[in-house]
Parts: sequence; structure tokens; C-alpha cells
Amino acid sequence: MEYRKLGRTGLEVGAIGLGTEHLENSRDTIEQVIHTAVDGGVNYIDLLSSDPQRDADFWDNFGPVFRTYRDRLILAVNWGEPIRYFDLDYCQRCFEGILERVGNNYVEVVKLMMVDTEAKWNGWAQDSLECLRRYQEQGRVGTIGMSSHYAPIAIKAVESGLIAVLMYPLNLTSHIREQDKALIQACVDHGVGLVAMKPYGGGSLFFPKGEVAPATPAQCLHYLFSLPVSTTVPGVKNAEELRAALHYWDATAEERDYTQFLADLHHYLAGDCTYCNHCLPCPQGINVGKTIWLADVGQYYSFDEIEPVYAALPARASECTECGVCMERCPFEVDVVAKMRRAVEVFEATV
Repeated sequence: MEYRKLGRTGLEVGAIGLGTEHLENSRDTIEQVIHTAVDGGVNYIDLLSSDPQRDADFWDNFGPVFRTYRDRLILAVNWGEPIRYFDLDYCQRCFEGILERVGNNYVEVVKLMMVDTEAKWNGWAQDSLECLRRYQEQGRVGTIGMSSHYAPIAIKAVESGLIAVLMYPLNLTSHIREQDKALIQACVDHGVGLVAMKPYGGGSLFFPKGEVAPATPAQCLHYLFSLPVSTTVPGVKNAEELRAALHYWDATAEERDYTQFLADLHHYLAGDCTYCNHCLPCPQGINVGKTIWLADVGQYYSFDEIEPVYAALPARASECTECGVCMERCPFEVDVVAKMRRAVEVFEATV
């Protein structure tokens, strides 16, 4: 295992960490995964579950195994969740429950969960930071961080100096995303530890697309390790998938080589919006990239949270005249007109 500094936190973390979002919830599987992780030098575990009462079965299986190795592991937990994040009392009750279950009433990293909008950063996140600083003063929290899927908000948080760790989706497709490159540089400039989630693109990079061959875990990881990330947290289901990630350290240079995939990246992304806005300017003033992004991520948020963000855009998707100028400019052959129709269905059909 290679160990890297987690930004300015003073912690050193294994380059390969452990994500638990897809972990099969059985004591046997969890025991195998944790044992495999520890044996492989993994010391950073990102824990998705933020409500110990709702996810009692998971905690009953995970807690006893984790506590066996508590002094050898760095735990990153979430503060809040997408649906009830606005209820600070609920966030605090859940966090207190986590502290009771980790074995030493302390977590090394706590992250504001999914801060993807200006309103959430300016409102709930600031109130939550005050709460978490009190936990720091009590010696129950080491480092305050944040997770985000939207680069402009993530950059704002990094540049604020208020967070020391950022979890953000990075993978081979980030190679052509200018906003991702700007975010990575901001983390370097401000000493923020960068944790790469979704290193396999949610598993999509393992499937062929057209004539483009699928990527492998070794290729995905080698690309990330070429960047100034502190660690990455593949979300494995079982020990077999974790061993596939840890095989990276035994992989040959040929097995790690991702250059051909990058050469084919434009073909791989054909039809998929990367929110790059190379299609602008729109004659109607539509922010095409952000409009499509909001429609894409709408499934992860309540309508009440993201609709105001959509409403604040300079022009709505319904103002699209289907002139096709954006599609002529798009480097990835995206059917922008269809995407605008989809945004109307998501945000305007119920208005």
C-alpha cells in the first residue's frame, strides 16, 4: 500500500480506501471485507450510513467488526443526508448515535453530505459547520470535510478554508472535464485532502461502449494515482471486489496502462453530457450544462431542494427553440434538444 497525506489534516491514508455504499449487509461479508482491507493496508473507510437507527442492521453487523481494528483505521462519516439534511436536530441525533457505535466516541473525519447547491452551502452547511466545530472543541471530531458532486460549489467550499477534506467523483472521464481540473488544483492550492469517490464511474467504466473496450480496476486506479488525490474509495460489494482493487499493487505496467482508454474517451462519451458548456452561447440564454446536470441529479434530491436552483437559471429549458446550434458545437454528439425536453418534464410539467 502507498500512503499519502490527507491534505493539511496531518493524517496519512492508504491510496486505496474502502467505500461502503454497496457493501453486502451480512456479518460474514463485512468480516471478510474488513479483514481483507486491514491485511491489504487499507486504513481509510468511508461510511455512507448516517442514521444508525434506520440502518440498525448494518450497524449491528459493521460495528463489532470495525471496533476490533478501531486503532488502526481512519473513519470518515457523514453529517446529514439528502432528504432530512435541513433538520439540524436530526443530524445531531444521528451523529451522536454514530459516535456511540464507533468504539471510542471519536471520528477522524466528518463530512457535510452532498453539498451541491449555493443555497445548501450558504445555509445548512454554515449552520452545520458551527455544530461540528463544537464537536471539535470537545475532542470528538478530528477534521471537518464535505462531499459534493458539483465542481463550482466544491471549489467555493475549498477556497473558503472552512473544510480540510473534500470527497468528489473523479475517474477516467475527468480527463476532459475542465471543472474537475480546476477543482483538483484548488485542493492542491488550499491543502485540502481530495478523496476520489466513484473511481469506476459507478461501475459504468467496466462495460464496453460501442467499439471502446471497458476499463479495468487497475487502469481506473492508476489514472487517479497520477493525480494529487489523497485516496480513493471504491464501493465494493464483497471481499472479492476489494481484492480486485488491491490487485493494483501487483499489476504490471501493461495492466495499469490507461492511455488507450483516454485516446478513445471522446468515442466513449459520445451521447453523454459532460456539462462542459462547449455548446454555448445559447441564443436563448440557456445554461445548457447546468440545466442538464440538474435534470440528471434530480433523482438524488427532493424536488423542493433543486427546483429553486433551476428556477434561478437565466432561462428555462422550455425556452429552447430547438435551433440545433448547441448540437453542432457539442464535442460529444449529445442530443441536447432531447435533454431540454427532459428538463421540462422534470421541472416544469408540475408547475
